[in-house]
Amino acid sequence: MRYLKSLFIMFALIFFSYANAQAFFSKDDIGSTTAQFLKLGIGAKSAGMGNAVTSVYNGTDAVYWNPANLNYAEKKELSFSHTIWFEDVNYEWLAFVLPTSEYGVFGLGMQYVSYGNIDKIDNQQISDGSISPLDMALYLSYANSNGNLDFGLNLKYIYSKIEQSASAIALDLGAKYNLTDKIAVGAALTNFGTEMKFDKETESLPLLFKIGASYFVINDWLVSLDLNFPNDNEVYVNFGTQYNIEIAENLNFDLRAGYEGRNKDIPGFNWINLGFGLEYLDYVFDYAFVPYGDIGMTHRFSFSIKFGKTVEKNNTVSPTETTPSVEVQTETKEPEKSAEKTDTPKQTTQTRQQPEITETSKPAEKTAAQKQQVAPQTEKKETVEKAEKTNTTQQQTKKVNTQTQAGKK
Repeated sequence: MRYLKSLFIMFALIFFSYANAQAFFSKDDIGSTTAQFLKLGIGAKSAGMGNAVTSVYNGTDAVYWNPANLNYAEKKELSFSHTIWFEDVNYEWLAFVLPTSEYGVFGLGMQYVSYGNIDKIDNQQISDGSISPLDMALYLSYANSNGNLDFGLNLKYIYSKIEQSASAIALDLGAKYNLTDKIAVGAALTNFGTEMKFDKETESLPLLFKIGASYFVINDWLVSLDLNFPNDNEVYVNFGTQYNIEIAENLNFDLRAGYEGRNKDIPGFNWINLGFGLEYLDYVFDYAFVPYGDIGMTHRFSFSIKFGKTVEKNNTVSPTETTPSVEVQTETKEPEKSAEKTDTPKQTTQTRQQPEITETSKPAEKTAAQKQQVAPQTEKKETVEKAEKTNTTQQQTKKVNTQTQAGKK
């Protein structure tokens, strides 16, 4: 009941923020930013959940969505994602994550979009060759944690080319907080950076602030909700869910569904995303179906592999917390010395735990030793007395015999 109450309050705050934000964000800002490819999203798992993953760990995809979630990586991980887009557009994502035990988690990512060859047409409708536009972004990520709070950031290099090229530098900031074992909240600010200049025109990047919450209804069923505040469109909501099914040992199957509010105005079927995932040991395959109404359907495929040893993170343990174990080892090496020095007033913890054994054992041993020492002396005395008594008897017998023989004579 406490979890449900916390979840209700969290979702209520998100919807309250959504209602108030409508007055500040509108469709009038559409088209006012450049590098629109940064909005495409990455990863089949995230897409299958309607991209409502600000507070959800989604593997290496966290580099793009919220770098704070990288703190949950336990092994090195490499992933690749391919999206079949419209026409001749190819959309790729490649990422690598490296967790460490003491220095946090590091990540690399590359987002790449190629649009094929496009014919150039002049004012007289005459072909004038072709161009090959492309968009690319390189990510350098870092994440760490402090208790229940996870935080992370990206440093991004953004490059776009049509006929001319332009570039920019940007930052992504992310945070996540675990309220309970079942409820988590997250927030991220993405594409905060310099402007891009094509020829003489300068345009800003598509800045986005988002907050989200996730809740495990049961151990295998997760629901999540994100509220998005873009600087070039109205506020929209994403919703997603995932259910895990254990097919066999080390083999799991995930079913996913989601809704992405950004696409609500596209005519046609676009109200639900669907997907699934298959995980065997350290190998994961994900697929997502994302409709865009009358524009068309898209299919996303992702594959990831984990390798290396599991990293035990010690970054939250302070050096003072590990010191007592060293002291205990030092004390356990010298228990006898501590027991021998009975005159010393200061005693170790282990000596204090064993006073009764030490004190009671010594008298017992002393009594036994005394008995062992007394016993031989007693036996010796009894033997001497017995010998003396025997000699006296023999002398008396001999004397009687001598007198007897003398009387006979």
